[in-house]
Amino acid sequence: MEFTTAMSTYTINTNTMLLEPLLEGGRLRGTIIYEKDRRPFQIESKPMEIMEHSCLYYFSSYEGRKTSSRFLTSFSHKPPIVIDPISNIYFFSTHSDSNKRNYWIALHHVVSMEKNDDLSNETTITLSGDLTLTLPISRRATHLQYLKASVLSLKLHQNINGIREKSEDTYKTKLQHKRFGFAEYLERIENADPQDRIKPDDGGDIDFNRPIR
Repeated sequence: MEFTTAMSTYTINTNTMLLEPLLEGGRLRGTIIYEKDRRPFQIESKPMEIMEHSCLYYFSSYEGRKTSSRFLTSFSHKPPIVIDPISNIYFFSTHSDSNKRNYWIALHHVVSMEKNDDLSNETTITLSGDLTLTLPISRRATHLQYLKASVLSLKLHQNINGIREKSEDTYKTKLQHKRFGFAEYLERIENADPQDRIKPDDGGDIDFNRPIR
């Protein structure tokens, strides 16, 4: 695959799906960037330089984000990084951030991940727009990193909701309505006919238009 060459610096945004290290002769020369609905392009900046620049752009530092991630999740090894919590931009890595072969993957763009075969230590990952790539990491390790990023996203949103609930009366009321709605949702599931319940083998949905008896 051929890549177009773009700017020398780059800021991660909501369309950024993956940062791939550009290796030439075993040396890290730059980054191949995958954005949604755009052809991949390469820049001179290395993946870590892009991560550091992007964190600064969104009013923090990479080390600050990394420390916060470890504090919120207790994940000390390869912690996920939130680039911008307002835009829900969360990234997880395939390797240590000091490894030149490390990829950075956007949590919200992951569609699926599959093991290539029983003998392979590679993972086929599908991103938004049906983009499929093969990563030099096992599916188990990739999935673990994905789960870490999901936990960080959940923890951070819980904190943000808690802060807003304490400081914004209108938000507190809105959140209470959501909780009541979810409680009603659970009650309807509990009272639904057995034939309407979700079955793991067929993936069926509950018909909420059915009258509750």
